[in-house]
Amino acid sequence: MYKRPGVYIKEISFAKTSIETASTSIAAFVGHVKRGHRVTLNKGKPVLVRTVSEYAQQFGTPGGDPGGITNEGATVDAFGHAINGFFANGGSGAYVVPVARTGGSTSRCTLAIREAVAVADDVKHNITFVATSPGTWADSLLLQLKQDATGTFTLTIGTQDAASLALTDTAGKTHDTILETFTGLSLAARGRGSIKREVNSVSSLVKVKINPTTTAVASDSNNVQAEMTGGTDTAAPRPANYAQALERLQENRDIAIILLPGKDWTHDRTVYESAISHAELMQNRMVIVDPQNPQTRAIQLNTERDVRDAGFPVSPCCALYYPYLKVANPYYDARHPGNLPDTFEIGPSAMVAGVWARIDASRGVWKAPAGIDATVLGTLGPNVPVASAIQEHLNPLGVNCLRTVSGPTSVWGARTLATETDPEYRYVSVKRTQNMIRESLYRALQTVVFEPNDQALWSSLRARITDFMADLFRAGAFQGTKASEAYFVRCGLGSTMTEADIDAGLVRVLAGFAPLKPAEFVVMELQQLVAQTR
Repeated sequence: MYKRPGVYIKEISFAKTSIETASTSIAAFVGHVKRGHRVTLNKGKPVLVRTVSEYAQQFGTPGGDPGGITNEGATVDAFGHAINGFFANGGSGAYVVPVARTGGSTSRCTLAIREAVAVADDVKHNITFVATSPGTWADSLLLQLKQDATGTFTLTIGTQDAASLALTDTAGKTHDTILETFTGLSLAARGRGSIKREVNSVSSLVKVKINPTTTAVASDSNNVQAEMTGGTDTAAPRPANYAQALERLQENRDIAIILLPGKDWTHDRTVYESAISHAELMQNRMVIVDPQNPQTRAIQLNTERDVRDAGFPVSPCCALYYPYLKVANPYYDARHPGNLPDTFEIGPSAMVAGVWARIDASRGVWKAPAGIDATVLGTLGPNVPVASAIQEHLNPLGVNCLRTVSGPTSVWGARTLATETDPEYRYVSVKRTQNMIRESLYRALQTVVFEPNDQALWSSLRARITDFMADLFRAGAFQGTKASEAYFVRCGLGSTMTEADIDAGLVRVLAGFAPLKPAEFVVMELQQLVAQTR
């Protein structure tokens, strides 16, 4: 290393790499979406969206409701309403995970066009436009390609109104709503301004394929339009399709919440069991379970027996909320109601997940996501009232109620479904705090893989993890008035490892904490002083 006499300077960093707190509010929405590529073991991938508008642009009906909610007539678009409810209540990120039994087919159309102005007279092209994903969602989109006086082209993509859809002559059709416009295009196969390059890199609706042709075209064929057709929707998924998608989610360690819009425990137990098994394997996420919609008294949860007969899971990796919530139908018009209902009833899981995210951001994951602060936004209220007398039967069994205790609808329960079977994880906040710490340390420890397994490494790990736990303690995440009462960190030969562990290449770290537990029952003792006579 040193080959000549002289002074050599070596920089040594004494700074400790801090441990970043893992996200606790990103949810995965797994379900049947009629737009987008399905996720299987080796195809498709979950798509992260950060806003409702991003979801609408990538998965909603073109030109439809701004929230991406699809008009299914008298049937609720459970997935679209779930996404909207999540973000309305404070959600910050959602993975959309489309699942389906079959792949469907894509809409397409072909424009035969001639470059007839200045640039390249009588150069002819067949330009094929293919929808970005399978489904009927792109059927009837109207595409117009027109050459201007300078020789460049403008592509306009939009929807049609009822009158235009009724026309059989494509040339007479007109746009209702313009969705995308591209100007200054050339019909070259590549290069700057190429229609293929510009559209394929930006459009959320179509992809372009150019085929030069010698086919004769009409004299006005530098101004043409066509209608997208031929799309078919993917088939409704089976439990095996959900299981494959959930297996793919092992690659996304930032997911903290699993949601299954439109599913309920009574009718879709196998799907929920797959999701819970996945959460138990990952140990960094929870599943929010929706019960059956309590539309009739016979299926409502009013007693302890009702809950036990429902046979809900008992894993600490899941929580359940009751009852369903009423939401407005964005397509209902009181002036022209038709056959559309004015409201729908949806499972509360997605809205509650948004509340979790909101409480995480304002108070911390260690704060129970329930109480007056945990108001549920975007709902017209529970579809059945839950009185205090009823909640007395439900809460001890881990059924968290949604109630209008004081003003708007609030989350009025903070328990996991392991309330009886695993009291250590009785509370949602305790389990989620543990998940956060586990995932934070998991990511941090990736940096020490293949480092020398010696005292220097153990000391560094103790210091880094202690600093991380101290920061959480100062933020109010643990019980105790001093650090020694709130947490501990151990790593070293004789305390967490043996010589056999070191020989096997194992580093064992033991970290413990005293979790905060919510004050579920506030008891007041009142004493009245009676005037006494002397």
